[in-house]
Amino acid sequence: MRKFVWLLIAVIVVVGAWSAGWLWAAGEATRQVKLLAEADGETAPKFQCENFNVSGFPFRFDLDCENATLVDQDLTATFPGLRASVMAYNPTHVIFSAKGPFAYADAFSGSQRRLDFTKLDGSVRLTSVDPIRSLGGEGWRLARFSVEADDLAVTDTVAGEIVEASAKHIEAHLVDMPDQFDATAGTSALANYVTASELALPGLQVAGANLTLESQITGLPADIRDFGKPDAVRNWQAAGGTVKLVKLAGAQPEPNESFDVSGEARLSGGGYVEGQLDYTTRGVLDRFSQLLPPVQLAMFKGAPQADGSFRNSMTIADGQVKLLTFVFAQLPPLF
Repeated sequence: MRKFVWLLIAVIVVVGAWSAGWLWAAGEATRQVKLLAEADGETAPKFQCENFNVSGFPFRFDLDCENATLVDQDLTATFPGLRASVMAYNPTHVIFSAKGPFAYADAFSGSQRRLDFTKLDGSVRLTSVDPIRSLGGEGWRLARFSVEADDLAVTDTVAGEIVEASAKHIEAHLVDMPDQFDATAGTSALANYVTASELALPGLQVAGANLTLESQITGLPADIRDFGKPDAVRNWQAAGGTVKLVKLAGAQPEPNESFDVSGEARLSGGGYVEGQLDYTTRGVLDRFSQLLPPVQLAMFKGAPQADGSFRNSMTIADGQVKLLTFVFAQLPPLF
C-alpha cells in the first residue's frame, strides 16, 4: 500500500511539473509575440496578431495567429491565418501552415499585390552534433526546411486585377549536407531543391511551363545564429563559400522553348562575384531578335547543337559578366 502511495505521489509530481512546464512555455510564446507587436516597424519589423492562441496540451504546442500584420518600414503584409505546431518532446521540428490570400503593399513605390493559394504548408527541423552545447542554444544548424503550395497566383491589385504569375504546384527544400559539416572551421553546407509545375508568366508569354532548380551552398555558418550577423556575407567569403548551380532548367510546350543552366560562383576578397555559367537554350533567346542585332544575338546563343539547341558559356570576373571578351554587365560588390 505504501509503495502505491509513493508511486501515486511521483505521478502527481511528474504530471504537475510537466503541466507547469507546458504552461510556462505557452506563456513565453505569447510574451514573445507581444514583444514583436511592440516594435515600431521602422528600426525593427512589427508583427502582430488580431487573435493569438496556444493550444495542444499536454504533448503539443499549436500556435495560431489570426489576421496577422507585418510592418517593415514602407512594406506592409497581411496574413489571414498562420499556424505552427511542435511536439513538446521534439521542439526542434516545427510544422507550419497558412491560410490565403496574403496581401502586400509598398507605400514608397505604391505597388500592391495579392498571393492566392489553396494550400501552403511546410516544416523546419534543426540539428546539433553537441547535445550539451545545444542546451545553451549553441551549435544548432538547419537540418531541413521545406515548403509546398498549390494553385498559386500573384495578382497586381493597384489598378484592377492583373495576374502576373501563377503555378499549379511549387515546392522548395533546403537540406543539410552532413558530409560538408566542418566542426573545426564552424561551417556547413545546404542543398537546395525547387520545382514549379504549370508555371505561367503572362507578361513574358510563358504558359504551362515546368521549372527545376538544384544548387549547393558551401561555407555557411554551422550555427544558425550567425546568419544574422552584419558581416555574414564577408564571413562567408572568408570561409571559402561557393554557390554551385547544379541545374536550373525550364521548359514550356507551346512555343517549344527550354533552357538549362549550370555553373559555380564565389566572391572575391573585394566582394565581387566570380565564376562561370554554362547554358543550353532552345528558342528562349529568339525572343530578343527584335532587340539585338543578329551578330549579338548569335553571340549570346552560342554554338548550335545537333538537336537544334544552342550551347554557350559565360564568365564572371571582378563582377564583370563576359561572353568571350565582350563585357555586357557589371555586378556591384556584395560588401
